[in-house]
Amino acid sequence: ADAMVAALRKGETLQALAVARGLAATDVPGVQRGMPVPDEAASEAYFETPAPAAGKVSPGKVMLGDGRLAVFTVSKVTPGDAKAAPPQQREALQQQLAQMSGTSDALGLVKALRKGLKITVAEERL
Repeated sequence: ADAMVAALRKGETLQALAVARGLAATDVPGVQRGMPVPDEAASEAYFETPAPAAGKVSPGKVMLGDGRLAVFTVSKVTPGDAKAAPPQQREALQQQLAQMSGTSDALGLVKALRKGLKITVAEERL
């Protein structure tokens, strides 16, 4: 996999490398963040890969959940447009962000309280 990524950085194509090794190369355009294609680890790796320069690709590799190794290239990054999302999706995202913020605030408060308080565990009440 490392050799394939190095070859991709030198300008070879994923299709040519796959054919030479008897592997399958699949083009998966339009992957959105969080889509499990082919699994969540791969999706995370795609979005951690730097955006490619114009006319170039950004190669990467990832260990899939089933133990297989996938080599991939990112050929294009399309920035998200919140205005293009349906109102229901925007509302759901706002709720998720508010919930995450609230959870973070609550954890911070608990951490601060624990620092300032002495806690005694009554083992007999457990």
